[in-house]
Amino acid sequence: MKSAIVPVLAALLSFALPAWAADPLTGVWQTQPGKDGGFGHVRIAPCGGGLCGTVIRTFDAAGQEVAAGDLGAAILSGVLPTGSGGYGKGRIINPETGRSYTARLTLRGDRLEVGGCIMMICRNAGTWQRVE
Repeated sequence: MKSAIVPVLAALLSFALPAWAADPLTGVWQTQPGKDGGFGHVRIAPCGGGLCGTVIRTFDAAGQEVAAGDLGAAILSGVLPTGSGGYGKGRIINPETGRSYTARLTLRGDRLEVGGCIMMICRNAGTWQRVE
């Protein structure tokens, strides 16, 4: 009887976890290089009721780690799954301009297509690669 209770308990506990706890978007992602060739690593993790992304490392065009101005910046907030690998409804900030957009993300394995929209105008911001 005891062995039958353990799997049932485990199943019940898994339903108690928030939906984003094991979201495939969580992890560290390498951004598309910017105008100067530099890039960053963004950690996407649960926050509030959605997912947020923070720049945790920055690199110059040669791939050397540097302390760029956007280090520690929150560039994604309130992102939610929209189905079929898509994410949106949150905000994304372009660290080069400081402008904020409605996030539009599509997860394809270890690649993340990143974009943002203002009103009806959407722009592709490149593809990020999973680091961890």
